[in-house]
Amino acid sequence: MSTDALLNRIKEILEDHVGKENQISSGDIGPEIGIHEDATHVQVRGLIREAIEKFNLPVGGSSRGYYLIKNENELKQYTESMDRRIDKMQRRKELIEEAFEDYY
Repeated sequence: MSTDALLNRIKEILEDHVGKENQISSGDIGPEIGIHEDATHVQVRGLIREAIEKFNLPVGGSSRGYYLIKNENELKQYTESMDRRIDKMQRRKELIEEAFEDYY
């Protein structure tokens, strides 16, 4: 299957999973598009990101899977979750920089 065909199929799969309650994991998407890989699903996750960008899909995700965001409330929940993760990553970055300076 060509990359374009894979991305189109991923788009169709995601459009069948509307709402946080209907998430689908990358591990489940892989076999549906003919890709069988290890538990990290690196290739499938990369293709999912490509499909999201190519088709401008409002996709949310969690450790359980991906879903098409169905309303403003889900959008708000997802973006707030992303903001919290960004804040934690920023704090971790600052701690690493401080530790490096202190260590050396």
